[in-house]
Amino acid sequence: MLSVNNIQFSYNSHHVVNDIGFKLDKGLVLGVLGVNGAGKSTLLKCLNKVLVPHKGSVMLNNEEVLTMKGSEIAKHIAYMPQKYFEESLTVFDAVLLGRKPHIKWAASDKDFQIVERILKKMNLDSFALRAVNSLSGGEMQKVVIARALAQEPQVLLLDEPTSNLDLKNQFEVMSMVRKIVKEQNLSAIVSIHDLNLAFRFADFFLMMKHHKVYKFIHKDEVTSEMIKEVYGIDALIADVSGHKVVVPIG
Repeated sequence: MLSVNNIQFSYNSHHVVNDIGFKLDKGLVLGVLGVNGAGKSTLLKCLNKVLVPHKGSVMLNNEEVLTMKGSEIAKHIAYMPQKYFEESLTVFDAVLLGRKPHIKWAASDKDFQIVERILKKMNLDSFALRAVNSLSGGEMQKVVIARALAQEPQVLLLDEPTSNLDLKNQFEVMSMVRKIVKEQNLSAIVSIHDLNLAFRFADFFLMMKHHKVYKFIHKDEVTSEMIKEVYGIDALIADVSGHKVVVPIG
């Protein structure tokens, strides 16, 4: 479904992502891993042309994304940045913004119905008339995901969706992302720092080192040696109640 080939992006002469390539099918979550500055956020921005790559291609259903206009890309790919709106919009209006790529003159009954359906599905319907800037961090993240879903995308790009969230909300947000991907047969690419969340909710890992792909690998194939290579720290991968967890040991 999604094929990324030899993506390269530089600030001046400094390569931030260099010859990145991978393929991702529908119904899968890809965790993008690596230390700060490895190029994870830049890569996500290149995939939907927020940043225009200097080289490479992004193919979605055999169509070149990088030749599309921004409004057309937004019909296929939804991007959730690290920082998002804090305006005094209501939750309903904030999610309705996700319909913008599909609206020509004014929002239609179909647009309103889609927003209502998404709010109900994500248990946000009781918040519909609340101001976005009155929400907690976890509630805000759910609204941002709801707005992305309102675009009716085929691919979700999520840049550190659990940053600054407590343990419960981290779990709820990532559970929601995985459930949506499976139920709606989407693809999700998630930049994430927490390896335990990545092991719990992702299917594949794109491990980045020195702005390049170190490994594109199924999560069950990841080893302690790979984690040391990428993060520079010794760690054990243990099984706890059927779930893999990473335990740093120095």
